[in-house]
This record gives sequence, structure tokens and C-alpha cells, in this order.
Amino acid sequence: MSQNREHDTEFDIFSPPSGENPFAVYDGMRGRCPVARSEQLGGYWIATRHQVVEDVAKNPDLFSSSSISVPKNAFGDELAERPPITLDPPRHGPFRKLLLPAFGPRQIRRMEPLVREHARELLREIEPRGRCDAAAEYAKKIPLRFMARMMGCPPEQQEAFGERMRAILDSNDMDEIQNAMSETQEFLQELIEDRTKYPQDDLVGLLLSTEIDGSQLNPEELLGALVLIITAGIDTTWSAIGSSLWHLARTPEDRTRLSASPELIPSAVEEFLRSYSPVQIARVVTRDTEFYGTRLSRGDSILMGIPSANRDAGEFPDSDRVVIDRATNRHLAFGVGIHRCIGSTVARLEMRVALEEWLRAIPDFSLAGDDPVTWSTGHVWGPRRLDVEFGGRHGSLA
Repeated sequence: MSQNREHDTEFDIFSPPSGENPFAVYDGMRGRCPVARSEQLGGYWIATRHQVVEDVAKNPDLFSSSSISVPKNAFGDELAERPPITLDPPRHGPFRKLLLPAFGPRQIRRMEPLVREHARELLREIEPRGRCDAAAEYAKKIPLRFMARMMGCPPEQQEAFGERMRAILDSNDMDEIQNAMSETQEFLQELIEDRTKYPQDDLVGLLLSTEIDGSQLNPEELLGALVLIITAGIDTTWSAIGSSLWHLARTPEDRTRLSASPELIPSAVEEFLRSYSPVQIARVVTRDTEFYGTRLSRGDSILMGIPSANRDAGEFPDSDRVVIDRATNRHLAFGVGIHRCIGSTVARLEMRVALEEWLRAIPDFSLAGDDPVTWSTGHVWGPRRLDVEFGGRHGSLA
């Protein structure tokens, strides 16, 4: 047992503290011990430092991906398997390989004009009002539209698609989540049947046309992969764009600098990902072992505290500061090892374009009201409400 266990028993991934920066909850924990312990949710371990998270992620033999949530299979067995993220070797490699063509840089770059026009469309509606909820009205809508298009969702169904995703990603009501998930699976099944009859060049068509070891994906694998790609692709990018705008709303010097020098936005994106990493997922210990001086037991859950690892002073100078032109940035926001995020190219594109277009149209903005931000909790942290008001200096919406 960790000698520091008593310091960390109150940590709950579903209840990050409110305040100036919820990501700072990890700072004291990381300083005390590389592997912390929480007795919440049935008990789980927490990898708090950069090297420790790497060591968990790069050792699938000891740390299985069979459950990536705390508590294990938090949403029930029927929602547990989401290939390839919940697969271990040797099943993982072939499954991941078949998805790679859909997420290649050249394929994703072709989508940039559509992302940019959508951002401008949203801003043309938002900017004249002088204020908005930047999380709900902007950050969320960009990945929703992108993912709907990637799935081949018809335009007339995109609003309904978005509402189902909202319920899955933003609701605290398990009945609502389960109903939305059932509706999503029905919708995907209809898409699958349509693409089987009339093949198209979209993600569903790709999965239907590929094989692993000579066999096509079975229905459970196909639905599981599609649900993973949709939910992960929306939730994480929504959170990352929202956190970036939250930072800029409260940091005028960075806002002014990026508005004047938009060529810095790509490096700023990497720094926002480091400083406000939205995702943290778990692994399951496969055998009794000692790990960084802590006794772990077979079946234990260990949370990879990526937001903590990315604030590790041993890896990042001035780790508690946001340095938008940070030269070396070996952050883990997209994970590391065999499960590194396959959609990182998509997320970077969406974040970059979202910030470029927002700062072009609304270079001067700040948090609005006394309580402007509501954060999500759980395995993805990000603003779910972000009330901002615009200053007198507006840019071009042409």
C-alpha cells in the first residue's frame, strides 16, 4: 500500500473541485506520490507523474485496456467494449490498422474548408449578439458537425444526431443516456444497412469494406467502433476548444498576442492541450505487482492522470504556466503507446481552425457574470457552459 495513501482518499474523478483551475487538483497529489490512491467509486489508483503514466500506457501486458473507466465498466457491460481502445494485443493492432486510412493527414486536410466555413457560419450568428455561451454555441458544434459529416449523416438528420450526442455526453441521467445510446445504435444500424446496399466513401463504408484476418467485423465490433469514434471525437475536442477559449477569455495578453500573430496558434494549441488536457482513462492491473513502491493487486483499476502528468515540473519547465510558444512540448494529451489517439490530426485541425476563426471575428472577449463556467466531470474535463461577452474590438466576418 502506498505510504501516502491517506493524503488522497477524497479525490473523485467525477467531482473535480471548482475554482480558478480545476486541473490544479492534481498538483499537491503529484508532489507527494507517483502513484496515489482514492477510495471513491470502490477504490482506484492514480498515476500522477509523466513517466509513471508513460509506463502504464506502454505496458499492456501488466495494464490491460479491458476496462478504461473507474469504476470498471461504469456504463454497464453492454457499453463496455469499444474497439480498438478497449482491446489488448494481439487483437488491438489489426483493428487499429483498419481505421488508419480514415484518419490520415491528407484525408483530414481535405475537410479543413468545411470546418472553417462552419466556424464562420456559427460566428456570423454569434458575433452580433455581443455575448454567448462559447462552449454550447461554438466549441461543441464544431466537432458535432465534423463527426456527422465523417459518418455520412444526411444534413436533414444532423440536428437529431447532435441532440443524441448531447444526451450521451452531457447528461447526468442514466436513463436519458441509455435512451440516447439506443437511438444512436438504431441510427447507426440504419446507416450500416444503407451503406451495405449503397457503398459510400465515408467511415461506415470503410469499416464495412475492410477485414481482419479474412473476416469482416461482426455487428458488435462495428457498432462499438462507431460509437467510440463518435463520442470520443466529439467530447474531447469540444472540451479542448472550450478550455482554450476559457484561457483566452481570462488571459488578455495571450489573446492579444495570438490575435496579432495567428502563426502562433498551432503552438498555442499544443500548450492548451498540455495545460488543460481533457482526457484521463484507466487500465486494469493483470497481476499482483509492485509499481513505483506501491503494491498493486490483480483486478485493481489505475487511472492515468494525464492532466497531472502534463503539469509535471520534472518534464515541463514552468509547468504551472501556459506558455503559448513553448518550444518543446512532449505532452500526453493524446495518450502514448499503442492506444495513442488515432484522431489527433482531427482534433488539432478543429482546434486550430476554431481558434483562428474566433480570434479573427472576436479578438476581444472576457468571461461574463459572476459564475460564467460549468465544468464537466468524469473521464473528460472541459467547460460545458462558458459565458463570455465581447469587447468593442471586433474583427472581420467576411
